[in-house]
Amino acid sequence: MATIERREFLKLVLTAAAGTAAGCVGRTHAPLAANGESFPAIEPASVHVDPAKLAKALKFIDREVQAGSIPGAALVATRRGRKFVEHYCGCYRDLDGTDRPFTPSVANPLFSFSKGISATVAVMAHQDGLIDYDVPVSTYVPEFTGGGKDSITLRHLLTHSAGIPSAGGGPALTEEQWREFLKTLCAAAMEWPAGSRTAYHGVSGMFVVAEAVRRVSGMKPWNVICRERLFEPIGAQTLSFAEPVPTHPAAALPPYFSNVAKSGLAGHPAGGCFGTVDDMLRVLNLIVGGGVWQGRRLLNADALKEMLSVQYAGQIAEATAKGRDPVHESWGLGWLVRGTAPKCPAGHWFGFGDSTSPTLFGHAGVDTIYGDGDPARQLAYVFVMTGKPRDAGESTRLRREVSNRLQAALEGSGMQGTSLE
Repeated sequence: MATIERREFLKLVLTAAAGTAAGCVGRTHAPLAANGESFPAIEPASVHVDPAKLAKALKFIDREVQAGSIPGAALVATRRGRKFVEHYCGCYRDLDGTDRPFTPSVANPLFSFSKGISATVAVMAHQDGLIDYDVPVSTYVPEFTGGGKDSITLRHLLTHSAGIPSAGGGPALTEEQWREFLKTLCAAAMEWPAGSRTAYHGVSGMFVVAEAVRRVSGMKPWNVICRERLFEPIGAQTLSFAEPVPTHPAAALPPYFSNVAKSGLAGHPAGGCFGTVDDMLRVLNLIVGGGVWQGRRLLNADALKEMLSVQYAGQIAEATAKGRDPVHESWGLGWLVRGTAPKCPAGHWFGFGDSTSPTLFGHAGVDTIYGDGDPARQLAYVFVMTGKPRDAGESTRLRREVSNRLQAALEGSGMQGTSLE
């Protein structure tokens, strides 16, 4: 559809949704999931969330959709494992090219939020003694060597400090594509010494981590490993690195892709996962809840502590003390962590807003999605936009404003955001 057609469609959505602002499927608390397994409804005040302040976040989203900044959006959040807000607004584009009302049943392309999922699975393999973060990657993938790559460890890959940020390109949905992509990474040249700095590794780092886990897991497909270790234990039925099934609604996000199988992120551990917002929240709540899901421990305390620790905290503190901009970002293992540094340069992009809570962690996906959690506040939240804002600056503005408004609603949050009407 052309832009004007999408706008006309959205007007119809708004008109049809009598009694709700901006045509949104919105609730300040949500009904219990059909399978009864997760996120029972709770009034915001019951988990120390100010309903009036929370309403400002929803009003902001509604205004942006009505103004045409984005075709649709969703904000869903839990505290102490209970859902206190679920707000879906506007429309999304289905894989067949049709614009439809955005609802909780839609599986979204998670883009780089997939990295957090893949890292969590790698941490599970580590806690089982299958991999070591600090030995050369060639211990597991012998062909990953030469040109300085012998110094790269899984910890480097999980923290975007491996020195191969530009390597790679093309889908990895089939086993043949996966093997071809691995050959590309094994031939890649080092761009700087491993560990000397961090720079975002879009697809290369997490792919090699996943391959190492595959090598110690009988070479099962990555999607199978993730399903066995994480998706099935937490009941995340829609999370998948495979191509979305035609029978389940799934969102396409032009101009990122028009065909999932041909997408450069298809099947990639770093960006190829699809899933609903609720299933994203299952992953976040597993971590926020101390690694336990419905009484079953999936992540032990030591594994969680390591995953959510800023790996280059010492280097960041040293540079800050000397008045220099750090060359390392506050990466945990696969997740960005707010930490205690005065600044977190990527924080607005990753949905942290202006929060300085040191235990806040999460991951973003290109211009459209983020999912964050905070064990100290027992908080997890996801914000999704169903279209690409006009530029990265606009995307950052929307992410920051929504996050600030949501977190300002937490009693005692200390958030002093401006213009939060």
